[in-house]
Amino acid sequence: MPKKRRAETIGVAGEAQLVAFKLGGEEYGIEISQVREIIRRREITPIPRQPSYVEGVLNVRGTIIPVVNLKKRFGLTGEISKHPHTIIVESGDGLVGLLVEAVSEVLRVPADHIHPPPSVTTGVDSEYLRGICRIGERLLIYLDVKKVVTSSPTNHLANAKETAEQIALTT
Repeated sequence: MPKKRRAETIGVAGEAQLVAFKLGGEEYGIEISQVREIIRRREITPIPRQPSYVEGVLNVRGTIIPVVNLKKRFGLTGEISKHPHTIIVESGDGLVGLLVEAVSEVLRVPADHIHPPPSVTTGVDSEYLRGICRIGERLLIYLDVKKVVTSSPTNHLANAKETAEQIALTT
């Protein structure tokens, strides 16, 4: 099964093209095909009664986008950096913003450098992993964005977006 999982992540050229970002002192990556755009810190409007990892919503050119703080989503400690970025990704329900500490680069990772997640990774967050990428001496945690944003707790994202749109209509 690990080989099939690895094959699903590789493009036609036998490599994955990933957007690399920092979070809690570690490097993570997501497929560039899932990224709509990357924006610098903007004012996020908080929405009441949301999980702690839902920061609120952004208005990006008239589109209301719920924002997830990935550091909080993964249970990492510490505050987000003073100059974070928001990676806008496509999910089944529309667009979602992923708040990260910094976006570092776009990488091309050959198929033979992408390894299945270690078998000792268990718990809720292990389902978000597509693999571990070896890039020289660096290791990059390869995330499955669709699972990060469509897992059951993110049902709150649809509620956040709906609440923000209702507020916008009444003001």
